Amino acid sequence: MFRSEENGQFRGEVSFTNLKPNAGCIENSHIAADADIDATKLEHQHRGCYAQESDTTAAAESRVVHVVKGAAGELQDFAAGCVVANIGDSTVSVDLHKNGVSVLSAAITIDSGDSARDVVAGTISTAAVVADDVLEVVVTVAAGTGTLGKGVFAYLDIHEDES
Repeated sequence: MFRSEENGQFRGEVSFTNLKPNAGCIENSHIAADADIDATKLEHQHRGCYAQESDTTAAAESRVVHVVKGAAGELQDFAAGCVVANIGDSTVSVDLHKNGVSVLSAAITIDSGDSARDVVAGTISTAAVVADDVLEVVVTVAAGTGTLGKGVFAYLDIHEDES
């Protein structure tokens, strides 16, 4: 066995039959941008998108936007808005559910104080997800005496570990 306690430099090519680097010694900067690493060895980032038609008045509905396939993961970001703003006291509420239960500290409320295409951030209170969790956008509307906005949209960013 060969052992060196000093720094060194190889000027030629080095090959190993069995390399066992210490944990943490290979970092992101050490991996080439074009490295062909198997997807099963990576954390996956997904963006789930939800949208009602841009010219259609906001309507109450629930729609699945993602099913978790990795062993575990974390909800990173959730936001929503309307393509056409609400007028008066009309409001659109957008919630994110995991397996039928809200994961936000409160649903996002979009009202006349939000302009057309404003992206309103939600606060995720339960971020952890596991395989087969179903993530669903839930929209509720209250027309009041005003006019509901049009084209409700939302997005969800998720990180998943493959295994």
